Amino acid sequence: MVGSQKKQGLMQGIGNVFIVGNSRSGTTMMLRIMNNHSLVHGINEPHFYGTYWAPADDGKMLGHAESRELLTKLLTRQRDGFFAEVVPGKFDAEVEAILRELPAHADRKDAYATFMAYETRRNGMRIACEKTPQNIFYISELQHHFPGAKVIIMYRDPRAVLLSQKRKWMRKDLGMAGMPDKEVRRLRMNYHPYTIARLWNSSFDAAMRHKGHPDVLEVRFEDLTRDPEGTMRRVCEGIGIPFEPAMLEVPHAGSSSAMDDHSKKGIRTDRGESWKKGLEPAEVAICQGTCGSRMAKLGYEQVPVSPGVLRLAAAWLSFPFKLAGAFVLNLDRMRNMTNTLQRRLKQA
Repeated sequence: MVGSQKKQGLMQGIGNVFIVGNSRSGTTMMLRIMNNHSLVHGINEPHFYGTYWAPADDGKMLGHAESRELLTKLLTRQRDGFFAEVVPGKFDAEVEAILRELPAHADRKDAYATFMAYETRRNGMRIACEKTPQNIFYISELQHHFPGAKVIIMYRDPRAVLLSQKRKWMRKDLGMAGMPDKEVRRLRMNYHPYTIARLWNSSFDAAMRHKGHPDVLEVRFEDLTRDPEGTMRRVCEGIGIPFEPAMLEVPHAGSSSAMDDHSKKGIRTDRGESWKKGLEPAEVAICQGTCGSRMAKLGYEQVPVSPGVLRLAAAWLSFPFKLAGAFVLNLDRMRNMTNTLQRRLKQA
């Protein structure tokens, strides 16, 4: 079973699985599937790497106040949701319990590992399964900080990713009522077909740097929706846990184009090619022109497209304004701006 790494205190015996990939590539669906397993507890988007950790933090001992602040933020995000504000005192007792389990001279990664082990044991599980898409750019760190951990890389057709990103801000009205207006503005500003296509390329290149590693599993979103059981049997075998049919009974939620319906369960199979109707020709052309060679390596075929000259020009003219706005609205999400941008924009 995954998790042969030796840890002390709460971490001993807890295995780790990390779900990574380009945003809107099916990472949430994979987490929901994994969370249905009788041995697995899901940790949903703590965004530790990049937001709460930078390379210079390794080996730098956390002070008591700093440890409390970090653990409080992690507990708040896990229990109350991604957009929840910290409520002073709410998790003080649990923070103190985790602090008592920290190894001597603990740094940020030690606090993070102990937090995940605490949450997993608290729920009676053996494996912590953490999902943060952007960890695709931190696989080396995951493997260094969590020896023996399994990493599931999700891929999805970049044109489908574009459509999902284009509509992501609509999640506020489709089931994510807690999304603040500031986040809606950020998501709308983030979207530009070239920006999303470039980030898809960067995610692909980051994944390729770890292709073939025995602890890395690769899953195409399209394969997961086309053959859920076969795909998850392969994933479970790679992790070292038995497949359970109940894993596939996930609620219909998280889509950027349909209202959440938690009464319906199972893997939806109707989301494969909706981009053909949802994207404008200019968006498809920019995406295919940017991602073409990488798309082919994953089996995604290009389609003929003839965008109007004016539409294409308008898309390119809007790019610098979108880029500047996105930069400003994402500043508070990066602990080390230079390091974060270098990772996300690096291409082979």
